[in-house]
Amino acid sequence: MVARSSIWETDPIGPEQPDYLNAVVVLDTVVGPRHLLERCRDIEKAAGRERRERWGPRPIDLDLLLYGDAVIVGDGISVPHPRMTERRFVLAPLAEAWPSVEIPGAGLVEELLTAVADQEAVRTGLKW
Repeated sequence: MVARSSIWETDPIGPEQPDYLNAVVVLDTVVGPRHLLERCRDIEKAAGRERRERWGPRPIDLDLLLYGDAVIVGDGISVPHPRMTERRFVLAPLAEAWPSVEIPGAGLVEELLTAVADQEAVRTGLKW
């Protein structure tokens, strides 16, 4: 692990459900993006996640937001994550963990964060 953000709390997107806890981890890996995403899904399944309803309640949700400066689309993978620039709950922890990152095709994370300033995301005091 290279860096990690604080844990952030935000309102959920989708059906009525409890607030979410969000965080970003920056990794240095030789594992390819497709295999890394598969491993994330394996972890979700082991934690009890069942994919029933889009944006529905779930015990864990692991997303592959970026893979360096790669742009990958197809066969169940989309990197950069297609909606990450619209969501403060992604950008705020990402900016904290990796403030200099440029999101391919979108711009610097710090600049993108200003466009979602109206969305609430609160840094919690929770520890990893």
